[in-house]
Amino acid sequence: MSYSFIEKQKDFDELCLKLAKHKYLSIDTESNSLYVYKEKFCLMQLTSEHINAVVDTLAVDIRPILPIFADPAVEKIFHSADSDIRVFKAALKCTFVNIFDVMVAAKYLGIIKCGLDSMVGEYFGLEMNKKFQKADWGRRPLTKEMLDYASGDTIHLKKLRDILGAELEKKGRLQEAMSQFAQICKIEPTPMRFDESGFLTLKGARQLNGRGLAVLRELYIGREVAAIKKNTPPFKVISEDLMLRLSVAPREGLNNLSIFKGVSGYVLANHGGWIRESLQKGLKGPEYHVPHREISREKRVYFETVKNRFKTLKLWRKETAIRRNMLPEAIMGNDILERVAMAQLRSVEDLHAIKGMSAEKASLYGAEILEFIRKHHGK
Repeated sequence: MSYSFIEKQKDFDELCLKLAKHKYLSIDTESNSLYVYKEKFCLMQLTSEHINAVVDTLAVDIRPILPIFADPAVEKIFHSADSDIRVFKAALKCTFVNIFDVMVAAKYLGIIKCGLDSMVGEYFGLEMNKKFQKADWGRRPLTKEMLDYASGDTIHLKKLRDILGAELEKKGRLQEAMSQFAQICKIEPTPMRFDESGFLTLKGARQLNGRGLAVLRELYIGREVAAIKKNTPPFKVISEDLMLRLSVAPREGLNNLSIFKGVSGYVLANHGGWIRESLQKGLKGPEYHVPHREISREKRVYFETVKNRFKTLKLWRKETAIRRNMLPEAIMGNDILERVAMAQLRSVEDLHAIKGMSAEKASLYGAEILEFIRKHHGK
């Protein structure tokens, strides 16, 4: 299917006027998170009746399309809508109403291989190009090959929507899936914040002694500063593994950085200075000890209860997914299961108050969740 590449505001405004009269709109987005410190919304792919367009969102103001996103008369079709909606909402204030997510629909039908390329291959016998999955969509000009690739991401969504929608309706799950789509519309992007204590979450960090932790902390902060200056993701500055190894032997690092695996000529030339400075700070400053918080017996019992209840709920979800031939995450996500585990449930009505829990899921699963918890925990 041919496509139009839109990089002028006038062309985009005219496109939106046409799309507003259509009954559906297939949507995909491309960002450059693998290449910059703070990702940008770089490209938007749109397919509808007799229209296939790739829009340069770095060149045009996309606000004229927002009324379509909020129009209940136009169905917006996605594959993995939560990621695309986060991209839109991180870029500007917008509202989504009436979406259909073919990946979520596939999970409700128990389809394990629910990636877009897998489903296009399964249903249409076509092989999708994966060459530019990790491309830098922020580069300009975009090559014709990149635009050709991008244009193919939305052309199959309507057919998949019709196939999966019919199957959901046949199995009596369409309304259940639609309620999940409505919850996805409410998703908000997570604000980008740097946590200076985030180094403690690195694999192997808590095996370090106080001096090693002090060094790791300085390297972690130094890497973030370097990433901002270079406008690149932190993982592309130096790896977590290298920071851990330097924290184990910081004096050796000061004496000869090049003996450490991962310290290339490029790293030495571009990052050697701040790495050595971070090593010195970590060696000269006070040792870092993980703050010890005294937890009361009552809190320990509560946390243990929640932990056990969460395990029980995951068991319920697994059994329910098998019984209904669905993927477990289509039954209920871990975030909602955790909230259920923490709640003091006395009746099905209590489930309706849990954030992210749709009325349909609360009604459908409420009684069996309560019974399952009573069976395993006696309350």
